[in-house]
Amino acid sequence: MTLTEKMLSQLRTLIRPLKIKIANSIAAGVIENVDDTKTTQLLQLTTLDKAVLDECLRFQEFGFNSVPLPGAEVVVVFPNGDQTNGLVVATADRRHRPTDWTGGEAGTFNAFGAMMRHKADGTTEITGGGAAAALATKADLDALISTVNTLIGKYNSHLHPGVTTGGGSSLVTTSTTSTAASSSGTTKLKGQ
Repeated sequence: MTLTEKMLSQLRTLIRPLKIKIANSIAAGVIENVDDTKTTQLLQLTTLDKAVLDECLRFQEFGFNSVPLPGAEVVVVFPNGDQTNGLVVATADRRHRPTDWTGGEAGTFNAFGAMMRHKADGTTEITGGGAAAALATKADLDALISTVNTLIGKYNSHLHPGVTTGGGSSLVTTSTTSTAASSSGTTKLKGQ
């Protein structure tokens, strides 16, 4: 069967709505405004073809949160090509992205110089907007735990004159509860 020009024209007419939906299903743009007061962040953005889109939902990975600055770039998708319901699936800000990392490294950063970088050599570097601070290694923590446990043992075994030890009682009563440090606990770090 040979396709005639009339048949091709009809075919173009039939697939035109599908072509438009596909062409309108994804766009790049720039953030104009951010509303972080809702349960899902809303962005106002301008696409590269200058369309202004309001209230585009920005989805983020569970456990991670960020508020991009105006001027940051986005990738937005539109289910069924409907540009009234934009879903932002990626954001980037070239102005603040750290560079010159080694392949395989990962980290988080903000626009103000704070950064946590998991380096290729196995260390983690934390920068608080100024100088980098090195984190303790597991060996460092194990040595600290051992020292703390030794000190707790010495404290618990020391004696005072005139104080009955064991199950007896004396005029001075004290109750001491100590918990040895554990490498499985939570450590709170504060950068300077």
